[in-house]
Amino acid sequence: MNRKFIRYFNIMADIIRAVLNNGTFDERDYQSVLCDEECEPYDIITDCVPALFVRGDGNISPASLKLMEMDDYFFTNLEELVGGANKYVLMLLLYYMDRAIVECYNGLICFEDEVTIAESLNSNREENDIYLLKKTKCKWASRQIGDGLSGILHNFYYIDNKKISGIVARNYILDSNLLRGIEQNSLRVAVSPVTKEKIVEFSEPYERKNEETGASQRYFRVENIINESLLLEIILNNIYIAGQNNVDILVFPEMLGTQSMLEQIIERLKSDSAPFPTLIVFPSIWQKTENDGNNNNQSCVLLNGELLFSQHKYCNFKYKVGEKPVYEDINRNKDESKIIHMIHIEGIGRICIIICYDYLDKGNRDKIMDNLVPTLVCSPSFSTGSFNFAVLSEKYLSEGCNWVWCNTCSAAHETEKEENFKIVGVITMLHKNWNMGEEDLKKFLPGKFECDRTECKECLCYADISLTVAK
Repeated sequence: MNRKFIRYFNIMADIIRAVLNNGTFDERDYQSVLCDEECEPYDIITDCVPALFVRGDGNISPASLKLMEMDDYFFTNLEELVGGANKYVLMLLLYYMDRAIVECYNGLICFEDEVTIAESLNSNREENDIYLLKKTKCKWASRQIGDGLSGILHNFYYIDNKKISGIVARNYILDSNLLRGIEQNSLRVAVSPVTKEKIVEFSEPYERKNEETGASQRYFRVENIINESLLLEIILNNIYIAGQNNVDILVFPEMLGTQSMLEQIIERLKSDSAPFPTLIVFPSIWQKTENDGNNNNQSCVLLNGELLFSQHKYCNFKYKVGEKPVYEDINRNKDESKIIHMIHIEGIGRICIIICYDYLDKGNRDKIMDNLVPTLVCSPSFSTGSFNFAVLSEKYLSEGCNWVWCNTCSAAHETEKEENFKIVGVITMLHKNWNMGEEDLKKFLPGKFECDRTECKECLCYADISLTVAK
């Protein structure tokens, strides 16, 4: 990226940190400054960096900044201003910097690849703990009331690393032309619970000393996947069925995958001309390692049939035997950062994969949802319960985030509670033209004890999220 852009975005990141360090954000105070072009903050910033502004008909509006205007004199003035300004001057300056640079940035940043991996637009993130990114618009999200400092930004957005300590966001910017649904103004999402047969064999609880406390603790692991060849056939068939039905994003459950299955399906998709979904959240793979030293549970995401990333699960599922908890034996190395992979697509916004218990765990969920601000979350699951998922199905609709949960009827073999499998999937369909009272915003997929199917072949549930915006 051009060094002038980096310097510009570094200043924006410094402004954000300075304002955040200055205390609470008051919408009323900020709006009083923004709407009064005769107030002192306007005088200060228009005199210091006039290239950011256009005056006409007695009004001040953001300029369309040119690269040649960003010379040493411009940056020196800007940096001196930031160094001595109060928070209202900084907020006003941030508003105009966000809008003045976007046309120049969009015109000069050309993505030749379909996927670009980016950490942040600013290079000074270690100094200020701010990750500044281009905001990909979401056609179903609306502006949040009381959005604080984030509401000042229209074209960019930031992640405050101090609030997500221990989490690292890895960003994948995708060409919006990859998803056919964007052109057709309707994003088609599907979930596939795969099977009601017993597939996963778990270990009996075993004991090991907790590395930190030295106390004895109980764990379990996945020992085996049963009938892998049949499972492979079902998953591949459902991928092709979804492709025939113009699905953009297909989500499978947790723990029904293996590395061998993944490799075989990738090979088949490469060599076959039949259509398949652009994004596939493959059944998560529970990987057992030597002495259980680095066991992991990861959901692999395929883009056009090739591996884009693997999202690890970080929160240990637990159940009780008597009064003692038994924990999923993953993530023994607590010093490793949690990497959350984010897909950015213009029109869709930001997509995260948050596996099962990672979504149920409030602390983990809040960090991701409040600070990374996804607009679509996919949650593969292998769960013996559905209540908490059903309750959470509408939680983030008010914040412009749709949610896809995919469980599997196979998990019913791990519990005697049939009522927990009335539903095994949820897809929410928030959009801008929702008719209150006339249209449901979510679709439930009936589970093993509510389903009228005699067999699980081609078990898929579809939902269309409208991308049209009322004029």
